[in-house]
Amino acid sequence: MKDLYLIAVIAGETVAIPSERIDSVVKVRESVPVPSAAPFICGLFALRSRVLTLIDCQYFVTGEPAELISGQPAIVVNIGGCCYGLLVDDVLDVIPIRTPTLPLPSQLPAGWSEIGRSLLELDGETFLLIDPDYMVNPSTRRAA
Repeated sequence: MKDLYLIAVIAGETVAIPSERIDSVVKVRESVPVPSAAPFICGLFALRSRVLTLIDCQYFVTGEPAELISGQPAIVVNIGGCCYGLLVDDVLDVIPIRTPTLPLPSQLPAGWSEIGRSLLELDGETFLLIDPDYMVNPSTRRAA
């Protein structure tokens, strides 16, 4: 469904991710560090006999790594034929939002403006629509 969004929390802020971009939501018990990996990579974790890279979403907006708490949720996305886990604070709901997207405000802090594509509004609440592609490969910044 094109108007369906997963609502999650990253660094204490509520965000939306298009549901068609999501394979599943899982709880991560532990991850194994990857030596010399980029700072936004938490490590590797096992999911149904597969090994996935765990991406620290908080790092993109605060510059500080998140501390993995056993059972913390990760949103599994498929990008370029590979699955990745996006580590988030919490997953709240899946909701339909049929209103048109709004442009990002110019005063949005740098980390949020990098991962955000636009804003969504529903019943007076605003959600940042985030781009999972950027969090997996931040060198592919969107054109300005």
